[in-house]
Amino acid sequence: MSTLTVVGATGLVGSFFYNLVKTARVDGITKVTAVSRRSAEQNAPPSPQQQQEFNQFENVITSEITSSIPSSTKILFSGLGTTRGKEGGFENQYKVDYGLNVDIAKAAKAAGATTYVIVSASGANDKSYFAYPKMKAEIEHDVTELGFDRTIILRPGLILGHRNEVRSWEEQAAVSLYYGLKKLPFITSSLTNSTSAEAEDIAKAAIRAIQTFGPGLSIISNSEINALAREYDANLVTAN
Repeated sequence: MSTLTVVGATGLVGSFFYNLVKTARVDGITKVTAVSRRSAEQNAPPSPQQQQEFNQFENVITSEITSSIPSSTKILFSGLGTTRGKEGGFENQYKVDYGLNVDIAKAAKAAGATTYVIVSASGANDKSYFAYPKMKAEIEHDVTELGFDRTIILRPGLILGHRNEVRSWEEQAAVSLYYGLKKLPFITSSLTNSTSAEAEDIAKAAIRAIQTFGPGLSIISNSEINALAREYDANLVTAN
């Protein structure tokens, strides 16, 4: 049995990914497992057709995520992330965003996973003066160094979508500014296409990349995320 394991399945992007991947055909995968501290949101029960594509859906609820990565994992998707405000400071955020993500990647590699997919950020830069983009670059570097057959890194800009948790004032300001600028006549669709993505579209892009990308390192920009999401939708229509 080959498993596609999802961590961060209760987050904004991860919850979309977990629900969408159950209806997507991924070669060689017979089981989808979400490993999380609380129950992953399930928007709809699987149809009989979906059951034929994936023999099992599973949600492992545990406080020990790293040690709970299934030994049958062949593909691991991480939408795991938190905020400085939620964790009470950058040091604690770093423990989750960097420490837990890298530990999970190591556990997946040890389990025999060949593909690792992670949601990073468009500003990831190891030379940045700012802590957040520098941290994202460190994560990207260290998971790539583990030597998966395929490493897929998605770099969205502003992530749009409804959140169950309250945004920090910085996030609220960024979203408000985005929607305000979008109304201006001189702001083109190409600009918004390159700077923001809906959480659902990021999940679709990740699935499409898993389905179609070959071996090696792939870094997917915000514009490419939106293009892959459209490709995912077109492929879904064709398949039906």
